Amino acid sequence: MNITIPEGSGGGETGEEKAIADASILIHLSAIGKFYLLRELFQGVIIPEEVYDEVVIEGWGLSGSLETSEAIRSGFITVNQVMDKEKVKEISQRYKVSISNAEVIQLAKEVNAEMVLADEAEVREAAEDAGFKVRGCLGILTVAVKSGILPSQQAIQDVDNLVSTGYRVSEDIIREVKEALSRREE
Repeated sequence: MNITIPEGSGGGETGEEKAIADASILIHLSAIGKFYLLRELFQGVIIPEEVYDEVVIEGWGLSGSLETSEAIRSGFITVNQVMDKEKVKEISQRYKVSISNAEVIQLAKEVNAEMVLADEAEVREAAEDAGFKVRGCLGILTVAVKSGILPSQQAIQDVDNLVSTGYRVSEDIIREVKEALSRREE
């Protein structure tokens, strides 16, 4: 695999896209102090009720809870109810993902989102199968560099910070992302 930082329109850089986020994005970006990148890269973020419950209610006091709560109060994040709960169950069973993550995919369909923000492979697969662009924390960091929001060296440090906070990703992907970020400096 050879990861490159895209030039031109790669999605989300202009803050014009409607994005649906899963809990991992909110939690992990908060854990490394980069939650603000969501505001820099997207016009707004929508989360399903299950994600709200997971991050803000059940996770109160943990990474992402306060940031998500404040973003909801400011209107940047909106919480939407998924209409078709049967489809949520089907997605959950088919892709072996939690109800919360299945709601992310179904809500993206219901609101005609352009992008799904998710890290877990199964959630990403479900989103891609449904025709959505997908970006995870590493992708958000790389687009932030491309957009001039973060310097490459800071993003490389942020990748290490993600891993140190429990972010699970293969060493190969970490190496590829860091190499792509380093090339961006040149």
